[in-house]
Amino acid sequence: MARIAIDLHGGDFGPSTLIPACLRYFRANPQHHGVLFGNLNARQAFKHSCPANIEWIDTNDISDLAHKPAQLMRRDGFSSIETAFKALRDGQVDALVSAEHTGVLLVLVGKYGALHPALNRPVLAAWLPTLTGTAMMLDLGASFTANQQQLLTYAAVGKALASTGEANPRLSLLNVGAEYYKGPEALRLAHATLQGWSDIDYRGFIEASDIFSGQADVIVCDGFTGNSIIKASAGALDLTFALLKARLEHGLLKPLLAWWLKRQLTTVLKKLDPRLANGALVAGSNLLVVKSHGNANDRAFASAIERAVSALALDSTGKIRRELDKLVEKWPLD
Repeated sequence: MARIAIDLHGGDFGPSTLIPACLRYFRANPQHHGVLFGNLNARQAFKHSCPANIEWIDTNDISDLAHKPAQLMRRDGFSSIETAFKALRDGQVDALVSAEHTGVLLVLVGKYGALHPALNRPVLAAWLPTLTGTAMMLDLGASFTANQQQLLTYAAVGKALASTGEANPRLSLLNVGAEYYKGPEALRLAHATLQGWSDIDYRGFIEASDIFSGQADVIVCDGFTGNSIIKASAGALDLTFALLKARLEHGLLKPLLAWWLKRQLTTVLKKLDPRLANGALVAGSNLLVVKSHGNANDRAFASAIERAVSALALDSTGKIRRELDKLVEKWPLD
């Protein structure tokens, strides 16, 4: 059984979306327990449909401090997100899921958790759909630049999360070209070092156009690049669906064609549904924290909860710590 803390005041929509997501998930998974942190006034509309495996903790909103995350380090907060972090630190819950923005989560992970010495801050890791399954990409915005050492630590985190015990994960560095001499110096230095790792299947550089091809299990890049690619890909997918919908909504035969296409493409499009892949792991500390997209709907937020439960079952924090320990032992970092 997993006890999952939920911050109800994060994201673009707050409790009106996050509470139905929690009801959806915990009603379908009675073996797990949800601890919801937020203003109990929001509970009233849902109290009659709330399953028994949900607990409510009355807290405040984080208010304008969300726009000034650094101030969170200098005060003892009682907002929903900080109260949830305290519960996670004290072992009252096993994991935390929040749609709060990245800066707040990074600050609070540092305030209430213990970051591995190999990292100067946590790394955001997310799973992407590919032609052959899924691939992990990191960093996605926790650090906007990355030197050689940071790229190596990202690779170690990715290896820990992608290893299944059956085969070494295929790992690539994202670059502007596949040739060894291309890209910034940090990428080329990391490339040279990764070629000496015996416990990964290092595939060299990969270009952005091949991210979704299934050529790699782990794709490593700096946070600015990773965040830009994720958001650009989501925007391109939204544009494709919008244009297709607009073309099929007019004309006598087009509604019938749209119905037929929907039936034919349902299975394919399900793999591309970003709601099913929602939830990035804020990795590198002793706390298991999952960040949901700020604009996630109830189905997407339920997927983020499932991501936290899966990470617990796989002992993701422990695997990351052990992999980073091995990295420091084999390749001492400055």
